[in-house]
This record gives sequence, C-alpha cells and structure tokens, in this order.
Amino acid sequence: MPPALLLAGGEVLDPAQGLSQRLDLACRDGRVAALGRDLPRDGHEVIDVRGKLVVPGLIDQHAHCFVGASDLGVRTDAICASTGVTTFIDGGSAGAGTFEGMREFMLSRSRVRILAFLNISAVGLTYLEVGELNHLAYADADAAARVAREHRDLILGIKVRQQKEVVGDAGLEPLRRAIRAAEAAGGLRVMVHVTNPAAPLEDLLALLRPGDIVSHFLHGRGDGILGEKGKVKAGVREARRRGVLFDVAHGRSHVNFPVARAAIEQGFFPDTISSDLTSRGAARIVKDLPTTLSKFLNLGMPLEEVVRAATATPARAIGREGELGTLRPGAAA
Repeated sequence: MPPALLLAGGEVLDPAQGLSQRLDLACRDGRVAALGRDLPRDGHEVIDVRGKLVVPGLIDQHAHCFVGASDLGVRTDAICASTGVTTFIDGGSAGAGTFEGMREFMLSRSRVRILAFLNISAVGLTYLEVGELNHLAYADADAAARVAREHRDLILGIKVRQQKEVVGDAGLEPLRRAIRAAEAAGGLRVMVHVTNPAAPLEDLLALLRPGDIVSHFLHGRGDGILGEKGKVKAGVREARRRGVLFDVAHGRSHVNFPVARAAIEQGFFPDTISSDLTSRGAARIVKDLPTTLSKFLNLGMPLEEVVRAATATPARAIGREGELGTLRPGAAA
C-alpha cells in the first residue's frame, strides 16, 4: 500500500470551512485524513509546500470529454492531473441515444472523477456543424428522463443549448422540454447555454427554478445580462435571488471581458467558474481551469471568492456539498 501523503506548511484556503491559515494536510486512501498544525510525519510521504496555496480539489463544472463521439471531447486524465481538477463535469456532450457509450468508454475508464449533464437532444453534441436541435423531435423529454433515471449515479441534470443557431424557430420549447425531463427524472437541475439566446434573456430566466444553472452568462452575443447604461438587468438579479446560479463556462467565445468587468464592478460575481474546456479551445484560448480562474482574479474578484467558485459552490450546485470542494476531514481528496 502506498504511504499516506502529507502536505506540510501550506497556506490552506478552504472557503467551505471559512478557513485561511498555515496548516498541514494529510490524505489517505483518497480522503482527507487530517488538517492541523504539526501533524505527525510517520508513515507519510511528506511534501514541503511552505509558501504555496493549498485548496480543495477543483471542480470544473462545465467541460467536454466524449472523445471520438463528439466534436469537442478532451482527454481528461492528463489535463486534470496537471491542473488540480479532481472532479470534471461534462456539459451535455451525450444525449439519451449516446450516453451509455460515454459511460462505458469514457467515464468508467477515467482515473479522474467524471459526472455529467445529459443533453436534452438525444444525439448530443455529435456534430456541431449541424445543431443538435435543428429538428425539435431530437428534444425527447421522455427519453432524457429515462436515461437520467437509469444513470442517476453519474447524471446530475439536463443540458440544453438555447442559442438561436441551435434551436432555430423553436424559441423556448427546448428549455421547457429540458425542465420537464429534469422534473420527471426526480427533480434534477437544468443547465442552459444562453449565448445569443433565441428569446429575451429575462424571459428565459423566468422559467428557471432554484438550483438551475445559466452557462456563459458573460457572453457578448445577442441579449445578455447588461441593460441600459451597462447595468445588470433587474430580471437577472431577480433570478439570482430565486436561487438560479450563474456559471462562467469560458469556452472559446463565451466570455466578453467588458461584460465581465462591468458585472464584477457591480458586485455581480459568478457563482461558479468553469472552463468549458474542449478540443477546439484547449490549446490557444481556454488552456485549463486554473488559467480561467486567474482571469477572474485579475478582473478584481477576491482570491477567496475565485477559489469558492471552483470548489464549495459547484459542490453545492451539484448536490455534493461536504463530499467534494472542501478539505474537511473525511471529504474526498
């Protein structure tokens, strides 16, 4: 059996515990074993991390991993191992017709923990040159609910892209079907892509329930979060008050920095910061989750809030609070 690991003397920052101080961290068998000052060294591989920041394993709430069956998939193990991501969440690469394949060939074979949102489109993101909802019949709520129930250990909710180029003349009907599928699957959450939305953003937000997730809320195409004089719209703030969550999901083209700067200056921080890492964006634009986090640090978000947005808040958003996104003893390391 390999020795337990002890990270000695690091600056531990764990927003879930309100913790920011110099401590030792011991891990054993994939779990946090102890957190404290001057922990015993015997039986541990000791790494001196003085002067370095020690945070919970990062949660990338929106990325894509279905290599070979989607235009977007990245190989998770190498990327996650080198960037501190311990939980990778696929943002709708697979639909009801393809999820079993993603489970067998990607999720079950990965060393990193992968969870997923199921696309409301039965074909998922197999070929982006033709939108997955260009034919509304693909948005099969009954099939999505059935597959989500069958794979409840891995499926967190239902994903829908409400972009004009994807849904065409269908308006908000794909979102309504996604919500219906989520409810039928046992009250799951919905993740909705809002870049260049097919309906006014505030109309879209009015349909969402507490815990639903808005992806790409800082985009710069079509109707967005800013209204007259660059102020965050009342309907956007009202959605947050109701418990709707706003996720960065950076991607190749889903963050407009003037929009992001205006939102942050008005105190409208992201609830969660994710990379939307894809094969198309990994090399030049997105890089990885830590690079995405650093952008928001440089935009003026406090360090603790940046770390919270990739640890404690996404853990709560996916119903894994206390198990993920914290260094509390007993949590997953």
